[in-house]
Amino acid sequence: MNRFDPPPMTMADFFEASRGTWLNRRVVHHIDCQDDEMADSNLIIEPFNNADPVVEKVCTALNIEISKASGGARFWWESNLMKEARNDDYAAVVVDAPNPQDPKRGFLLRDVGYVEKKSVISTYSFADDGVLTIKTRYDTNIGIERCWFVNDQIRMRVSSVQFLDGVAMTTYCTEFRCPSEEDIESISAAARKRADLSPTSK
Repeated sequence: MNRFDPPPMTMADFFEASRGTWLNRRVVHHIDCQDDEMADSNLIIEPFNNADPVVEKVCTALNIEISKASGGARFWWESNLMKEARNDDYAAVVVDAPNPQDPKRGFLLRDVGYVEKKSVISTYSFADDGVLTIKTRYDTNIGIERCWFVNDQIRMRVSSVQFLDGVAMTTYCTEFRCPSEEDIESISAAARKRADLSPTSK
């Protein structure tokens, strides 16, 4: 495991550092009569550049000039117990529109919001320590999410949803990077090579 030094301080770098599959282990606290929830799932993140056709689609839906966008990322949530075909019902597309005067700030354009299932614009900013804060104002509530890298293999996320009568839900997530098949094959090959070189091997 390696620490990011410095940590990602632009959304493009943050997306690239997040590329791949993550085991998402989360706890959801409902600030009402519902029981708390705990669950695991896989989160898949695939960044894309400004040439991707989805940039125009999302910008048009939100009436944003395409020239203001700078790539983005696709997200999928899947079961971590079995391999499944990607389901658009558990997916989202986020387009980055950075502030040209301050690349640590900007807007995220989402095709589908996390709370209300419609296109939405969020604001984001990076603190000096690399903590990313995303704020989303919906019609009836406000969502705040903070995310940061502990190192290149672990991410942390905390979020809250506040309705007009107060905080309704908080979520705590620890995300562990999952090795790809290529990573596993490389590790296996290195282990076999080390074993072949061992003085105790026959």
